[in-house]
Amino acid sequence: MIKQIKERILTRESLIDLVRVVNNEMDMAVQSYQNELELISGAITDINHRLERLYDAIETGKLNLDDVVVRIRDLRQRQEQLQSKRIEIESQMSDRKVELADLEAISCYVDDLNDLLRDGTLAERRTFIRSFVQEIRVTGNEAVLTYTMPEGVLPTVQYGGQ
Repeated sequence: MIKQIKERILTRESLIDLVRVVNNEMDMAVQSYQNELELISGAITDINHRLERLYDAIETGKLNLDDVVVRIRDLRQRQEQLQSKRIEIESQMSDRKVELADLEAISCYVDDLNDLLRDGTLAERRTFIRSFVQEIRVTGNEAVLTYTMPEGVLPTVQYGGQ
């Protein structure tokens, strides 16, 4: 199994492909966040226009403040909720920005993982495989290995966030 993991999974090309898949998924998530931000910005603009019309109506004497105070309070609460949501989404977007590490770093990392599987103690190899392999399904002469990269395995550069 270790030989197959080294030859088929822990290769430079495999890890580069995996990082690209992760980056593509993150790009799609960012696009979703951007769409949500546009909707929120539109809703905030609408609320601002409504509040302006209400303030104008009060200033010109067309409406009495007592008649619209509840509506103004409701609009302000909704405005604050939307602004909080916008801040939350912007924070999530900055925390999720990840970029592919350079190819030399990935090559070094692949070498380190292969060294661990070749030269590591039985306990070290077992620990890595347990953190890596989710499931092995054997059907006849064929085995299907379902795996995930453990936390911190893919070398990435993070921008933004904490």
